[in-house]
Formats: sequence, C-alpha cells, structure tokens
Amino acid sequence: MPEIPVTRTATPVHEPITMINAFTVPVEESEEFLRLWKGTARIMAAQPGFVRARLHKSLIDDAELRFVNVASWDSGVQLEAALDLPEWQESAKLLMSLNVRSRPSIYQGILDVAPGDEL
Repeated sequence: MPEIPVTRTATPVHEPITMINAFTVPVEESEEFLRLWKGTARIMAAQPGFVRARLHKSLIDDAELRFVNVASWDSGVQLEAALDLPEWQESAKLLMSLNVRSRPSIYQGILDVAPGDEL
C-alpha cells in the first residue's frame, strides 16, 4: 500500500485550524477518487473537533490540481488524533492507491476580510 502524506505541526495546536489538501488526479480516475474521498470524509466527520470539509473540483479540464479539500477543525490536536485512527488510515490508503498525488498542509487563519473592511 502507498504511503499517506500527512502534515503535522511541530508543536500541538489547541486553536482552530484549517487543513488544505490539493490533489492531482487523472481525469479517468476522478469518479473513483470522489467515491473513495467520501469514505475518508465520513470517518473524519464523525470525529471530535471536526467542523466542516468542502471538496472543490477545478472547472479547468487540464488543471494539475483537480481537487482541493478545505477542512476546518476546532484544534490541530483533534485533527492529529483523527489522523491516527486506523480506520481513517486504511481508507486513506485506498484513496492513495489511485494515481493520486496529495499535498496537505495545516493553516491557522490570520486575516479575515469582508466587504467594507478597512485593512
């Protein structure tokens, strides 16, 4: 089975975080990728601290990054606990058995801009 790319912070983060994962997926594997991604999402959605995940699909047919997942968690600690679950790891291995390249990273919001805001 392929290795699952997972990004972890150097020190525990107890504040809200956003995990962004961009995927390179061959066009012909898009349907299977989506089916398997839903399985991993179901596992994560049931975990403590999970807030929301949104999977985005490129509207450009030849886009290198065909799918981008943006997931919000109450804390980095809770995300990292979920990443250690054997059922998530098994589901993610199935996803990565496709010709998929994953680029995960963890972010913390530092600026929020709305219409009319002064920066």
